[in-house]
Amino acid sequence: MSEKEYEAQRKKEAEFSRQLALADVQDWIKKLPATKKEKPAIVVGSKTFTPAQLAKEVEADTEYGKQFSQMLQKSRIELTKMRE
Repeated sequence: MSEKEYEAQRKKEAEFSRQLALADVQDWIKKLPATKKEKPAIVVGSKTFTPAQLAKEVEADTEYGKQFSQMLQKSRIELTKMRE
């Protein structure tokens, strides 16, 4: 695999991870009572986010959104390992 192909594959995987994280956050928001949607709920890095803010961070692919996506991906891997 060439460097160009590797970089293209890496970008594709990062985008897929971002889309999964965004879908998870949006699903989580739909299940929350209205009173909890705008309350701080999760810490990413050194910052606290409401569910709606977190969705915007992931959607905009900010550094915090990327960190959350990575955390979520690692959690999925760990859960998969635990099930085996």
